[in-house]
Amino acid sequence: MKISVKHLQSCPINSEIYKESDVSDLVSSISEVGLLQPIIVTPNNLIISGHRRIKAILTLGWEMVECEVKDISEDELAVHIVLYNQSRLKVATEMLREIKVLYENLWVGVGNNKGGGRNPNIRSVISQKLGISSGSIQKLLFIEAHQPELLKIIDIGDMTINGAYLETKRQLNFISLSDYAYERKKDIPLNIENLNIYNKSSEDMSEVKNDSVQTIVTSPPYYKKRSYQVEGQIGMENTLEEYLSRLMDVMRECKRVLRKDGSMFLVIGDSYDENGSLRQVPHRVSLSMSDDGWVLRNTLVWHKTNAKPENGKIKRWGVSYEFIFFFTLGMDYSFNMDKIRQPFTQDFSTALTSGTPRHHKTNDSISIRQHTYVRHPMGKVPKDFIEDDVLITTLNQTDKFVPEKNLEHSAIFPEKIIKPFILATSKEGDTILDCFLGSGTTAKVSLDNGRKCIGYEISPVFVDTSYQRCSELKYMEN
Repeated sequence: MKISVKHLQSCPINSEIYKESDVSDLVSSISEVGLLQPIIVTPNNLIISGHRRIKAILTLGWEMVECEVKDISEDELAVHIVLYNQSRLKVATEMLREIKVLYENLWVGVGNNKGGGRNPNIRSVISQKLGISSGSIQKLLFIEAHQPELLKIIDIGDMTINGAYLETKRQLNFISLSDYAYERKKDIPLNIENLNIYNKSSEDMSEVKNDSVQTIVTSPPYYKKRSYQVEGQIGMENTLEEYLSRLMDVMRECKRVLRKDGSMFLVIGDSYDENGSLRQVPHRVSLSMSDDGWVLRNTLVWHKTNAKPENGKIKRWGVSYEFIFFFTLGMDYSFNMDKIRQPFTQDFSTALTSGTPRHHKTNDSISIRQHTYVRHPMGKVPKDFIEDDVLITTLNQTDKFVPEKNLEHSAIFPEKIIKPFILATSKEGDTILDCFLGSGTTAKVSLDNGRKCIGYEISPVFVDTSYQRCSELKYMEN
């Protein structure tokens, strides 16, 4: 039957479950082929299914619309709205609200007490009705209970449900191990030769003398990416401006302790804001450092061939890289290219002329090509694009240290990424600094290659991790 559009009423429950969305696609479709399905309404003209279609119809200026009347009691409205809306595309928060509606209303039995209990297979029933896996239901409920801020990140397509679930579990792991962090075992080695770690913020590195560090390799916490459950950590500030200000305080301390011929390598990634826009954090930091007197020699691109999977519904390219900024304090800095040269892809005896200038001279009217270029016998100059196809950076990477109780840092960079930085810009016996030490990769690579290392780490958990990791390495070598 046809009902006047102006007599139809939106059901308030619908707006509690689903957010407003663009209907331009429906406007185009309905104007071309008409309304394919009637609007579902109650006898008092309350809309059960068709809120988006009515919005499109109002845009088109229709006065009457085909409706199907369903006699639905008030306490069944929510369930019917959910079940009638299974053809629409939904984000994670909408799916979660659907799940909670069905959990609340699908019971065994009848009567005011709803039968006395829930259906023991309620999750399977909901899974079947909503067309999503039982595992996804469990993960969404788990995320909401422990880290609900990740739901918005899933909604905008910057994290999958599974990725957010794993991140939530990692954060809970940090919390559950907090007692361990402060009850340091007697066998944690705190006097490893050539290694000093300070359990404090690197915003104050007064323990380090001026002009005493040869190379800095570090990766600060990325803005609004993860919490390390430590009060005062950098990365969880209320505003981006506050984050940048605190980070620049650290960079000024780095500038103070770095030798005039020293180098700094800053590994930093970006994040998306609530509007889905990249915050451009790496560029903001780089420009601030340049304004503060640093010399930017390279912007290296670290391409992660095994990057985290993206939500399949995103409307952009997947992210598979991070920036590594190579800074110095001037042009008179130490750099040994021969320590990091890479082998040529072809034997230069068969590819001698590749990429070289060509000169000709005439000898009895015969043109003779002369080769004036000889490839360096130690290899080629590495490029500013670093591909980690041999560096597995996921939780399964083979060179990752996993200490007691599976304590792990959730943002580890591979040893092979930073080793060339240390080899090219320092000598044996020099001091390397990491002002955000994390699980101690910089310390391990430094000690591996005959350097000293100073680290700052605000989490006592990861201070222990770094000491244990470097001690374990030393023990294994002996």
